[in-house]
Amino acid sequence: MNGTWRRWSLCGAVVCGTLVPAAVPAGIIPWPWSEKHPPKMTQRRAEKEAYYAERASEPIGARQVEKYGKQWPPFPRPTGPANLPSHLYHAQHYWPQPYTCQDRDYVRTISAAQTSNGWVTMTTLYEYHFDDSHQLNEPGRMQLRWILENAPARHRYAFVQAGIDNATSQSRLASVKNEATLLVGADQAPPVLIRVTSPLGRPAEEVNSIRLKERETMLNPRITPPIGTNNLGASEASGTGS
Repeated sequence: MNGTWRRWSLCGAVVCGTLVPAAVPAGIIPWPWSEKHPPKMTQRRAEKEAYYAERASEPIGARQVEKYGKQWPPFPRPTGPANLPSHLYHAQHYWPQPYTCQDRDYVRTISAAQTSNGWVTMTTLYEYHFDDSHQLNEPGRMQLRWILENAPARHRYAFVQAGIDNATSQSRLASVKNEATLLVGADQAPPVLIRVTSPLGRPAEEVNSIRLKERETMLNPRITPPIGTNNLGASEASGTGS
């Protein structure tokens, strides 16, 4: 009995070792039970996938319907067929995704646009940066140097306010380009572009002139006696009484 069992065990081991190889060499078709077949795309399955994909973009939430002559709910809501149960489960399971990603992307886009507009304003040379001959004055040269030293590389542009005609704009443009070339060389000079805009402030010379006029017309200070004392006491305290 023991010998027969040993012979059957040996035969089983040989058969199993023959039918189930340890590894399939490259280029040899594997056995049917070890091969992974992709799911067959039947006509019915293709139509089902297309149906779910078409409705996947529908908004999640209650639909607005008309009952008894009223809109339910009374505020704007999407209309149409209700959401599929699978889509409702997907929205509830992954909430608040992907809406938080969309909101964050929107905020980043708005912030980037505001930052870009701010740098455009800071790197613009306005009409008060030029003299009567449309050449850069001293404040204009200082502003251009600040742009070259402080503006980030992606915002290192020099914008020039457009003049009343094309000749004025081209004169200002040429003046800024020549000054930038003198400061950093032709290879490092930033792009200089014409910008149709208006000054947001006033030149420093105008502000300084207004301040000087204010100081010139300022009244002399008048010191009144302290509260609780009469004129006689104030005169005696100051040593002017007789």
